[in-house]
Amino acid sequence: MQLTAQGGNMVVDFYPEAIIADEGVKRFVKVVTFMPNSEKPVKSFSTITKLDFKHEITERLASGYDVTDFHTERFEGYNGFQSAC
Repeated sequence: MQLTAQGGNMVVDFYPEAIIADEGVKRFVKVVTFMPNSEKPVKSFSTITKLDFKHEITERLASGYDVTDFHTERFEGYNGFQSAC
């Protein structure tokens, strides 16, 4: 799912990360892009749980964000453990 703030100064993308056959999606990769239309947008990556995903979607929609896209494929190029240690 992709949410865009009013004014377009921030975009939040949620990609399914771990899909368990009988239980569905358990984790999501969250990508927050600040100033997406600028020459050098800044991105923040994190892995969140299904419960955090539900709460964040609810809060952002209540704050005026719009749903602008849906992501059904995993996000390539991010490993939640790459910055560990």
